[in-house]
Amino acid sequence: MGLVLENLVKTFRSDGAELRAVDRIWLEIPSGALITLLGPSGCGKTTTLRMIAGFELPTDGIVRLEGEDITFLPPNQRNISMVFQSYALFPHLSVEENVSFGLKIKRLSRDVVRKEARDMIDLVGLRGLEKRRPDQLSGGQQQRVALARSLVMKPKVLLFDEPLSNLDAKLRESMRLEIRRIQQEMKITSVYVTHDQVEAMSISDLIVIMDKGKIMQKGSPFEVYTRPANAFVADFIGKVNFIDGVVDSRDGETCIVHAKTLNQSFKCRNLLVAEGQGARIVVRPEAFSLTPSSNEGFNSISGIVRSFIFLGSHLEYSVELRDGSVINALEYNLSEGSLPRVGEEKRLFFSQKNAWVIPG
Repeated sequence: MGLVLENLVKTFRSDGAELRAVDRIWLEIPSGALITLLGPSGCGKTTTLRMIAGFELPTDGIVRLEGEDITFLPPNQRNISMVFQSYALFPHLSVEENVSFGLKIKRLSRDVVRKEARDMIDLVGLRGLEKRRPDQLSGGQQQRVALARSLVMKPKVLLFDEPLSNLDAKLRESMRLEIRRIQQEMKITSVYVTHDQVEAMSISDLIVIMDKGKIMQKGSPFEVYTRPANAFVADFIGKVNFIDGVVDSRDGETCIVHAKTLNQSFKCRNLLVAEGQGARIVVRPEAFSLTPSSNEGFNSISGIVRSFIFLGSHLEYSVELRDGSVINALEYNLSEGSLPRVGEEKRLFFSQKNAWVIPG
């Protein structure tokens, strides 16, 4: 196992009050994997990253790297590098000088320093820009320099603290693909902090969702999106609809949930809620369809169309149900004649495999 966090706690004191920023986190990060700590501001993700780096000491718990306890080692003895949100480049040094700075501190020969720095500059796609200073580079290019400077030290772990937040949307998209390519090519264990769900979904082997200092769920991007552990995760990862009810019966992973306010029952997937307990059905907007599938196990629900927006590739629309609640849905592969009209009644269909039950 590459990096392990054991029962990690960080408490801060302010005006006599105690704030637990990180609350007993247990996490194992396999060697060569990229995991993302995802959550809203103040959830503890950056504090966790800083404890891994050694910039903050934990109040309790242990940080292990390849079996070694590094909890109280100073940052410069951990063989861990960090890519910062602000780039943190030396403004008076060239690209090559920024990248080679750490190698020179190691007192390596000039030829070795030059070769390793140039190889890393090539890897991040900056060949030909070696002599430019940071103020002569775009934001994306500066971030590549920061990445090269971290990688050239051959760290055992690479940390990213919201590295793309200062870039525009289009550049963020290309840079996250570039970061993922380089991380996979070098097979370097990486921990990435962000509040951007799309960013986390697109680059991660494993997503760790945090709130109020605790881990709410950890799993692959597919798992946390399709099988959220609770309402917080379901709502934080993408758009979602909730239908409240009670589990009437359960058979393995299949259950029947009765929604009293709708006077209707639905067939769903369930691994979390026992028979007779309150439940929430989680249905993503894209799981709804205006036409039923030939597959078995489909649910249907009726309501009045209150609004819709045609966006070329798909339609976004809202449907008010009989209890006054509103379902938000997406529809792809539309024909002109199938567009809904505001005020008309529509029946929506969704599969039991796309209806996931969480505790109510």
